[in-house]
Amino acid sequence: MEKKSFIIWKWFALLMVLLNVTLIIFLVQPFSKNGPELDKPERGGPAKYILETLKFNKGQAAAFQKLKLAHRDSVQLLNERGKELREILFEGLENDQQVNNPEQIIIKIGENQQHIERLTYRHFEEVKKLCSPEQKVIFNSIIQEVLKRMGPRRPMAKGEHPDGPPHHTSE
Repeated sequence: MEKKSFIIWKWFALLMVLLNVTLIIFLVQPFSKNGPELDKPERGGPAKYILETLKFNKGQAAAFQKLKLAHRDSVQLLNERGKELREILFEGLENDQQVNNPEQIIIKIGENQQHIERLTYRHFEEVKKLCSPEQKVIFNSIIQEVLKRMGPRRPMAKGEHPDGPPHHTSE
């Protein structure tokens, strides 16, 4: 009877190990709250989608990478500036103090956002210039999807990665 009990405990222990490994894998894998169909493909996002859909050659892909990095760096600086402006605007509410000229700060936030949109538009104009005539037809048909894959623009929390999960604050 002891041997049978020992065998049962061995199988039970093995089952527990397998369940734990499965749970760890499930918890470690990234997921999207929007579901798999809207998840960024292999965390490559819109850039990977453009490269795969337009089937850029090596020269086009290298030029695209340069454009992408320059655009990302420029937008990141503008996003940081926008975040600073919003912090200035709302810090008065935190301290129950009136902020000097909130309308002027709001105008600066809007101008900053205009710069981001203008930069993004010009970036895609440059990407389109990389395309062959056949690729331009495809580009025209995918640009709206690319913009959707970029997602809504919102300020990022400190330490948050652009491809990471959304940052939620409790109200």
